[in-house]
Amino acid sequence: MTRRTSRISTVVAALLSGLALSACGGSGLSGSSTCQDFMNASPSDQQAIVDTLASQYHKPDYTTPLGSPEVPYYCTSNPSVTLTQFFENAQG
Repeated sequence: MTRRTSRISTVVAALLSGLALSACGGSGLSGSSTCQDFMNASPSDQQAIVDTLASQYHKPDYTTPLGSPEVPYYCTSNPSVTLTQFFENAQG
């Protein structure tokens, strides 16, 4: 009985760990994310949120190869600004 209980506990722990990892698996970035959050995210997650917010705020220039570097450039100097604040004030 102890061996079976141990196996069940192991399976439950593995399932819970998998759920926890999948919850963290998305970019997690949103308009309320700070520039610091943005800079800590992967390049693909950064691009995804830039595309989303550029579309939402009608700033298509930020989705181009020349425009997308503007966000990390700004965020490096302004880590506490939210991405929404950036796009609300962005030119373009």
